[in-house]
Amino acid sequence: MKQFNIFTYHLLIIICCACLYACHAPTQEKRIGIIVPIEHQSLDDIVAGFKDTLLQKTSLPLQFKVANAQGDINLQRAIIQQMKDQHYDLVVPVGLAATEASIAMIHDQPILSLAASLNESDRHKQTPCHTAIVHDEISPKKLLAFVHDAYPHISHITLIHSSAEKIYPDVKIAVQAGSSLGITIKPMMVNALQELYNIANAVPLNTQAILVLKDNLIVSGIGTLEILAATRHIPLITADQGSVNNGAAFALGVSERGIGVEGAKLAALILTGKPICELPIVEVKQLTVFINQKALAKEHQIAEPLENIAKKYSYRVQFVTSTGKSF
Repeated sequence: MKQFNIFTYHLLIIICCACLYACHAPTQEKRIGIIVPIEHQSLDDIVAGFKDTLLQKTSLPLQFKVANAQGDINLQRAIIQQMKDQHYDLVVPVGLAATEASIAMIHDQPILSLAASLNESDRHKQTPCHTAIVHDEISPKKLLAFVHDAYPHISHITLIHSSAEKIYPDVKIAVQAGSSLGITIKPMMVNALQELYNIANAVPLNTQAILVLKDNLIVSGIGTLEILAATRHIPLITADQGSVNNGAAFALGVSERGIGVEGAKLAALILTGKPICELPIVEVKQLTVFINQKALAKEHQIAEPLENIAKKYSYRVQFVTSTGKSF
């Protein structure tokens, strides 16, 4: 009996020590893999907003891996496969192409899609549903309506776009929207970034503005189009803040950092076990006119018409410098 009591006593001590260790042992790091399709300012801003906000929103220890696919589909697939094989706690693709590839390859890990145009029907086709979404698409119709009001004299616009499958519907919408406003939209396609210089030199002489939609490949080479716009004294118009930071005259879009911020709010819930498909699709709706006055001056344009029409539509106005800082 005495031996039994001693044995029980020691066993209880061991159990108590184990419990104390479990209570005070450091929580295992949550690994978060962020996939960006190519490098440019807008994607950097999304990632920065996501990381900074998530670190504020959770006390969990986090380990981030930001992987840049460098515009290479095969490299992007390899990145996703690695995150799948290493069982990342959360995979965060940025943009539609990276999101679709991640969903196609990963079926049992949570995915948080940033800046992609998926809807409720798309994610509930998954078995099981495992994707949260922050949606930020800007309608080409809204962009062209704004351009038409700000520059009513413009009747010929060249739209530079990539061969990405995602961009074709928007190009078609832009052409139709332009036609309804009396604007001829000429699409010119770029298959690879190294082609952009030759395409820029082939832009028709009657072009009165250059237009770029939310198109990662073209935005990553926006400097080439900036030179063309300044040389011809015509506005370079885009749909994202980052391209204005890097030399475009103005854009109608949303805060790229804000996309990351909204994504971080969802991520904090996902990492604490919230069922992912109970989370609503978040839409970043507040449109802002981002204006680069230095670029406007190079293009022999002024900001006043943009500010006036922004007020008409109740859009915010934000002036940015070419260093990416707002003021």
